[in-house]
Amino acid sequence: MNPAGITLSELLRLPVLKEAKVISGEKGLNRMVKFVDIMEVPDVQGWLREGELLLTTAYSIRHDPTLLPKLVEELAKANAAALAIKPERFLHDMPIEMLQMSNNYHLPIIQLPNNIPYMDITNAVMEQIIDKQGSLLRRSEEIYKRLTTLVLENQGIQAVADNVAGLLKSSIWLVDKTGETIVQSPSDTADKLSSHTKFWNITVDKQIEGRLFIEKEALDELELICVEQARLVFSLELMRRKTALETEKKIRGDFIDELLSGLPLSKQVIINKGSQLGFNSEVDWEIAVVESDSESISLFIDKVTNLIHLESQKLRVKSHVHRQGDKYILLLASKSLDADPKHQSNLSFCWNEILTPFMNDWKGIRLGLGGKTQLWNINRSYLEAKKALMIGARMNLNPRVFTYEEIEILDLLIDASEYVDMDAYVEKRIGHLYKYDQENGMDLLPTLYHYLSTGGSLIETAKRLFIHRNSVKYRIDRIKQLSDIDLDNHQKRFEYYYCIVYYLLKKD
Repeated sequence: MNPAGITLSELLRLPVLKEAKVISGEKGLNRMVKFVDIMEVPDVQGWLREGELLLTTAYSIRHDPTLLPKLVEELAKANAAALAIKPERFLHDMPIEMLQMSNNYHLPIIQLPNNIPYMDITNAVMEQIIDKQGSLLRRSEEIYKRLTTLVLENQGIQAVADNVAGLLKSSIWLVDKTGETIVQSPSDTADKLSSHTKFWNITVDKQIEGRLFIEKEALDELELICVEQARLVFSLELMRRKTALETEKKIRGDFIDELLSGLPLSKQVIINKGSQLGFNSEVDWEIAVVESDSESISLFIDKVTNLIHLESQKLRVKSHVHRQGDKYILLLASKSLDADPKHQSNLSFCWNEILTPFMNDWKGIRLGLGGKTQLWNINRSYLEAKKALMIGARMNLNPRVFTYEEIEILDLLIDASEYVDMDAYVEKRIGHLYKYDQENGMDLLPTLYHYLSTGGSLIETAKRLFIHRNSVKYRIDRIKQLSDIDLDNHQKRFEYYYCIVYYLLKKD
């Protein structure tokens, strides 16, 4: 808290200064006096303070009165209160330039009688300042106790805001760091900024967590003290809220980990716990797993979280974003297929259709999406999302969103291969192509895979491989020469496609 002071106007009413005269700078008589000092040396630059009343006889600069205008300028720069001078003994006349500068800066120059000792002036002024400070300190403690009592008695942040608004006789509102209004008083206050609006940051653990706005043109010392105490109390309230949110986030995160891990929790336990933590058991859930080697992942998570929030609001559901190590898990809610018939538009909702165009703008970030399921079976969707991500990456598929529905048959192929020895058959069909690629630095196998995947389209294959279609044609011709394969034969195409998929899924 800044030291309290008294105005020059109040100061000049003291008996000890009844014979003092203001000879210039009268427009600055509302300046606050917070300190008193005596000038003994000519160079006072760097020692001057805001609110300082400087007493001097000008003895130290008596041989160079031209330094007086410079002294006034330095006082003005320091936002000092005034210059009180005894000119008769060493100066006699004061320079005109000094008086003009005093008027320009609205910095009062006070002429003191010779017969008043400095000690009398400093004692009288400091007594007034100390009394004022003591009074403000007592009032500050009263305000702090009043506001903290409201918090300790759990009367709510609205009661605190109402008291602060009453003390300041003005409208106030508190916003969080995103700009959302937390509380306002009066309750119908329009939180719009005007030329009179002032604001102060509210910090918690040295981090700005909100701002206090006050609709008032000017505040006196007592009102500024009220603002400081209000900031302390609002900081305590925001700290309490932050702690509560972090605790809830931790509990929610543990619950999500339990769901994803497939722990043997009863259906009823999941329903009950989920309802407390924002997981509606009456809607469908699907899991998306995000992987990234991009430096933009933090920005991506902010953007996708906002997208999910907006889309969930439209559906009147609540989705969640959860961090798990270096991955992010999206828990996406949508209306169940047996939802209220009045809201049939929700039945066709597909998160894949929302996320796919969004993901096109993010390089180096991939997303695997599991199927829809109930809350208590969410582990299944999570495993599907992980498989979709793994298989999609291995197959070098171009989309950045891999859905389990698209790769389910490939997942079944992997499972089936555990019980059937496919290696010899695959080696017989495509082993020579693999060997040719290794020896010649070619990509015949990937080319054949994409060629078969696109129904034999040279153009689409070229797009997938980022090469010219003539290069694709050359590779296909080379494959035909090496394999003696008829790519117009549907059965042969199926056999080679099956073998290449098996190879790509099984290779390290």
